[in-house]
Amino acid sequence: MAPPRRRIVDAPTRRLPPQLQAVRVVVEADTDPDASYLDARELSERRERFRRGEFEFLRVRAEAEVLIEGTVQTLTSPGLSSIESDLDAKDVDQVMGEEWSALRGVLKAVGVPTKQLPLEYERSWVTRR
Repeated sequence: MAPPRRRIVDAPTRRLPPQLQAVRVVVEADTDPDASYLDARELSERRERFRRGEFEFLRVRAEAEVLIEGTVQTLTSPGLSSIESDLDAKDVDQVMGEEWSALRGVLKAVGVPTKQLPLEYERSWVTRR
């Protein structure tokens, strides 16, 4: 009877979870806003203020750099566009928080440990482009 064959199997390599490297909340000019609502008759004064350049439209999104298996990847929230630049700061703050919340869900889904993910966005993350 032949001796039993030994089977050699490589042990699985232990993978490190993705690591959060940096977070930004990007506020930039929206170069192609949907300003069609300004065509309404009751908004004619607002439309003229826009045409005179008294306000512009912005886009807000959250970005995170994440180290995944030795490669830094940039993940982003969906973003929100056509935000009026003269909107109340509290409302813009809310949009930034919602974008961070959406990105936080993505980061959790790819395996970034929740202890690395703040519950709220921080104002120090805001970058204007």
